[in-house]
Amino acid sequence: MNLLITAISSATGPSGICRHASNLVRCAVSRTEIQRITLAVGKWQEPYFQRSFKLEDARLSVVSVDIANDAFARNLWYLQKLPNLAHDVAADIVHLSFPVPIRRRSLRCPVVVSLHDLYPYDEPDNFGFPKVFFNRVFLQQCLKEVDSIACVSEATLSRVRERFSRLAHRKAVVIYNCVIIGANESVWTAGERCRFVLMVAQHRANKNIVLAVKAFEELLRRKTVQEQTMLLVVGNRGPETPAIESAIKRRALDKNVRLVDSVSDGELRWLYSNCELLLAPSLVEGFGLPVAEGLLCGSRVVCSDIPAFREIGGEACHYFDLHAESGSATMVSVISDALRAPVGPTDTHDRFSLEHVAGEYAVLYSRLQEASLGTVGR
Repeated sequence: MNLLITAISSATGPSGICRHASNLVRCAVSRTEIQRITLAVGKWQEPYFQRSFKLEDARLSVVSVDIANDAFARNLWYLQKLPNLAHDVAADIVHLSFPVPIRRRSLRCPVVVSLHDLYPYDEPDNFGFPKVFFNRVFLQQCLKEVDSIACVSEATLSRVRERFSRLAHRKAVVIYNCVIIGANESVWTAGERCRFVLMVAQHRANKNIVLAVKAFEELLRRKTVQEQTMLLVVGNRGPETPAIESAIKRRALDKNVRLVDSVSDGELRWLYSNCELLLAPSLVEGFGLPVAEGLLCGSRVVCSDIPAFREIGGEACHYFDLHAESGSATMVSVISDALRAPVGPTDTHDRFSLEHVAGEYAVLYSRLQEASLGTVGR
């Protein structure tokens, strides 16, 4: 079986989507029935895919697509050029690492899309006006065209059932994200070491970073954490960056809050393993990869009490109510309790393991390929 994975996105540094695509590659190379894997990335993505994810296997070919990094050029590539690439590499399955517009009839093999969330509906502020409406159209078009929708959680599948009930019934399945960051070498090369609270989040409205900054100021004021303690926010810049920087400046936290665009997997593992705690105050999520990775690496995790985090974290996390009368005060109280609690044993979560997730994808790919060959035979 030949597998084509697409990961061409706007991200100029490692993101959750990029990490998902790299983990799809790792799942594929672990399966003997997959003889060839092609990964398509934008030319601007190639350096950080090599630096951060270190994907190496004799069966893997990385195709660097030389187009402009703008929405029009990327979407046009998926519509017009993806079928050509699929044909050139003799793909038996195309796996889109996130929803993009495609023309299914132009592709000669089944197409799977990984669905992480329904942000165009649930978090329109992440896109702004009028982009959100285009993203809704592209999402709908993609879900209708593909042969299978691989939801990353039951929480995401539940949202698909609510909004696209017919599609959910016909072709949606749950296959969790693969969580394997614990297998990478732990190393920190980005400067001095100190006590720090960690957030791993892109600068988007649903990540609630401004609320985290407010809560961190309260932790310092109450001396719940030492005055030298840092809040380290790792993630790509985005629509919320100005608001985050303004909140930091307004609270005079320039020396205590550090925004880091990107780190390697080895550096990220070191951060998870050495932080005082991992903070995830999201308003909505489809999965919550940092929560799963943090637990795997032994982090204390304080997170908002939302369905995806409950599904992923179970009883291992410290939860706070986003809808409490004073959200930041409630968060500070839970953080204080978490800091006094011992770090629990690492839970390997077999449902997120490489072997388990790779096996589920292999079953899905084989089923789609057999159905496609049966259709051709008729």
